[in-house]
Amino acid sequence: MLDKSCGTRRRAILLVVLVLLTGIARGADGQPPDPAASTPAVQLFTGARVIVGDGRVIDDAAFLVRGNLIVRVGSAGEVTAPPRAGVVDLTGRTVMPALVNTHAHLGWERYTTWGSENFTRDNLVDHLHRHAYYGVSTIISTGSDLEEIALEVRQAQRVGEVGGARYLVSPGLGTPGGGPNPRFTNDAGWWGLHGVTTPAEAREVVRAEAARGIRILKIWVDARDERRGARVKLHPDIYAAALDEAQVQDIRVITHATTLEDHKRLLAAGTRRFIHMPYDTAVDDEYLALVAARNAFIVPTLGMVTRGEPFRRPVYEDPFFQEQVPEAVVAMLRDAGGGDSGAAGPRTAAAEARARVIRDNFMRLRDRVILGTDAGAVGDFFGYADHLELELFVRLGMTPAEAIVAATTRAARAFGLTETGAIEAGRSADFLVLDANPLDDILHTRQIAAVYLRGVEVDRDALRARWTD
Repeated sequence: MLDKSCGTRRRAILLVVLVLLTGIARGADGQPPDPAASTPAVQLFTGARVIVGDGRVIDDAAFLVRGNLIVRVGSAGEVTAPPRAGVVDLTGRTVMPALVNTHAHLGWERYTTWGSENFTRDNLVDHLHRHAYYGVSTIISTGSDLEEIALEVRQAQRVGEVGGARYLVSPGLGTPGGGPNPRFTNDAGWWGLHGVTTPAEAREVVRAEAARGIRILKIWVDARDERRGARVKLHPDIYAAALDEAQVQDIRVITHATTLEDHKRLLAAGTRRFIHMPYDTAVDDEYLALVAARNAFIVPTLGMVTRGEPFRRPVYEDPFFQEQVPEAVVAMLRDAGGGDSGAAGPRTAAAEARARVIRDNFMRLRDRVILGTDAGAVGDFFGYADHLELELFVRLGMTPAEAIVAATTRAARAFGLTETGAIEAGRSADFLVLDANPLDDILHTRQIAAVYLRGVEVDRDALRARWTD
């Protein structure tokens, strides 16, 4: 009896092992495994110029990656490969941290259509891969995601079932009927905004989101669209309560506001992160002092506010955009006569004055600027828009080195993302390998030879083939 029982147990164990091995061989979704699964456990990358992300540069560098982490960074002579490590020779190339995008709207865009009907699991995951393709390690989707789907995808990514850029969900809170621009509000399936009318309701929303594991929350202050009932901006007492409760719940808040007056009030209430900078008037010393005192960060979304500028060419003319969409998308944008979102036309005196305000405010805030694109809401395109934003940072006065800091270490620091944003020991191995030096020309961030996220090379060829077929 004992021998028979042992034999039965052995057979059961063998069956379980075979099932597990079959699952491993075919992948969690029943498909053949990704070639990246064969990536060596330890890899030494050597010979490249490394842009650390905080302003430092290491020429002829080497860095060691174990699993998904960078474990050592230094000169080529200081860092050596342990036994059985893979060695990747990057001589003549430049490595920089993958980008951190703190403001986009995933799920609604499907490149030939737009709307709430597109917000599916598959489309959301596709957008994560589009960011990864262009070298974005982390994307914060702010205030417009269908939480039921978003939270499921977030969990699936945490357990390794979904790849692409690291997905951070940021639900929205605002006045009922307020929130997003008319392109969203015209959609009958609009969601994403928790409408509140009292400080107590605001606190309850923050507590409920904290219970769901939300660590980033968006507050909409504007009442931009009266068609859905918004008549007034979110009252200061309400957003003050939300900010206070968020601090208690260890939630980082990013606030949508576009006027100098709103910025000052929000800073006084405790806001430290803004989507949009003041566009209505020149910032003053009082405002700059508040920004410094709060250690605040600003997402200027230049791609949105420079439409029609003479230096903005339509995206359908850019090979860097064309390489990841089918010809039907290029033709659609060409036929519409835009896709950058608008061709340049004659400039009015008012337009000239506004452009000067935007440029001057941007430069006075340059040390507080972080990357965010608004892609998915206003006609810009995932991943591609991040490189356009870097170009615009430099066009408006930053150096390429400053733009890279704003898009990597500073953007990560603004949200306490200590796992990414720099090429240094202890960080996730999220980086771009470039064929040219972006410190010489920021457009060189587009000369991507490879993208690594969490220590694994993104299969850009396979993604491009899927999207252009």
